[in-house]
Amino acid sequence: DTLYAKSDVIALHCPLFPETQGIINKDAIAKMKQDVIIINCARGALIDTDALIDGIESGKVGFAGLDVVEHESGLYYFDRMGEPLHNPRLAILRSYSNVVVSPHTAFYTDEAVANMAENSIIGAIKFMNGEDTPYLV
Repeated sequence: DTLYAKSDVIALHCPLFPETQGIINKDAIAKMKQDVIIINCARGALIDTDALIDGIESGKVGFAGLDVVEHESGLYYFDRMGEPLHNPRLAILRSYSNVVVSPHTAFYTDEAVANMAENSIIGAIKFMNGEDTPYLV
């Protein structure tokens, strides 16, 4: 409650668990400062999209930066040019001048991509050598 009430900017960088799902909801937004900035670079379901839309329309939320949105599966990493996206809430969010929606690429830095490539190679070598690997899925 203190974080909601005192923060000018709330940035989400946490995993999605049952206890974090909808952590930003109608009640949380009601406790926030006027014109709060909400940024989500974690998981779309951390924010109740309907509550966010209401917060934006009421003026409570002054800006939202969203690298992830609820129900984004299948939206990104494919050529969807000219196709309906079947996510009306995303269309609403994208229509606001005070909302930026990026295509789930907050992780995409030189360091992160290098780490993914390196760890993939290390994991494959360990697997081929019969060694334990923390990357085995």
